[in-house]
Amino acid sequence: MKHDVAQQHRNKTCLVFVAALAVLLLASLSGRAPAVTSAGKPAVQAAPARPWTAVGSTGAVDEASLNIYAFGTADIGFKPNSTGTVVVARYNVTNTFDNNANPNRPGWRTLEMGSNAPINTIIEAKLFQITACSVEPVLLCITRNRSSDHPCATCVFPNATIDFTNNLYYVEVTLNRTGAPSAMPRMYTLRVF
Repeated sequence: MKHDVAQQHRNKTCLVFVAALAVLLLASLSGRAPAVTSAGKPAVQAAPARPWTAVGSTGAVDEASLNIYAFGTADIGFKPNSTGTVVVARYNVTNTFDNNANPNRPGWRTLEMGSNAPINTIIEAKLFQITACSVEPVLLCITRNRSSDHPCATCVFPNATIDFTNNLYYVEVTLNRTGAPSAMPRMYTLRVF
């Protein structure tokens, strides 16, 4: 009886050893080591976060800015030789259907804006929420790049929950060069994550 128990223990140990070698071999083929728990079992990997993203050239430009804005490949700014001082564009935030057990609540808490704001210019991105069938937007967060102090500016909205079940969202970007009428500020990227 003792011999059978000892043999079963050796068989289990050998099986665990072979399984661990197989995991390491597969990891070396993929180029990264697997995460393991303290019990030696592979850890469950969280799904990668899927943020909402937009580049500057995909916005809907406000009618008041139509004669002075210019799109680059991925950015928005002022037309060369234009005399206006403010460009406004809006970006519809859409659901990525991920990041949470409820796909309509992605768990996002941060707005990020990538931009270039020369001296005496300000670029702002504001995240708004609108309840379905309403017209009153609620401001959730403002991020700002003033004279290149924050080229990758972020703001956090911890007291609001993004919920696409009953709400809609958009980001309004304002490029303001009132303090430097010939400056050329540019907004490149937006992310909500």
